Amino acid sequence: MGRIDTLLGATPLFSAATPEELAALAMRARPVKLPPRGLLFSRGDPGTQLFVLASGLIRIGVVSPEGREVTYGLIRPGEVFGEIAVIDGGPRSADATAMEESELIAIERRDLMTFLERRPVHSARLLTIVCQRVRNADALIEDLFFLAATNRLAKYLLVLSETVGDKSGGDVTIRVSQQEVADHIGISRERVNKLLTKWEQSGLVGLWRGRITLRDLDALDGLVGTEREVV
Repeated sequence: MGRIDTLLGATPLFSAATPEELAALAMRARPVKLPPRGLLFSRGDPGTQLFVLASGLIRIGVVSPEGREVTYGLIRPGEVFGEIAVIDGGPRSADATAMEESELIAIERRDLMTFLERRPVHSARLLTIVCQRVRNADALIEDLFFLAATNRLAKYLLVLSETVGDKSGGDVTIRVSQQEVADHIGISRERVNKLLTKWEQSGLVGLWRGRITLRDLDALDGLVGTEREVV
């Protein structure tokens, strides 16, 4: 991880802060490291810290009483998260889990509030982040209610291709299990396997243990907008 003040200054929330303000925040901030699948916080935990992701990938989601997962969003390097509970002082509304080895910066609620009180202009930036989070949640709800399994699977694979995909060759390879995919989009593993097997036979994807290779991104993108499920 590089200098904390430099990393903070590269985020939209803190980009307008002065060097002195960034240095003051950096002195109080705490670096955090998570291994793959490491849990940062759980739904219901006290929301006492704001986080900035320096490297890696963080999944935000919830688990139903039946054990089914739904992913709200994927946090990429340079993004802040955990802001809702920090603002209202309530508990965490979702789980945060590392999808790969990740490094973060943790800022205590009291330090963030002091920063915002001294420079109210930064509050507007934080409000923009919250609004975008609400828009993303609305889009997720729309997907869950209106997109068939085919559409949701294709859309999620394309999202993963942009965030964790290995693009070293002509194709894009994602290191993720079919069970993880099923959990993240709220459908059964059997359904995911059936769709991926059909797509493999059509040349859209390649399947190996713990990996999915996307061979035709344009075709997958076309599936996102289809109105009915192809089985």
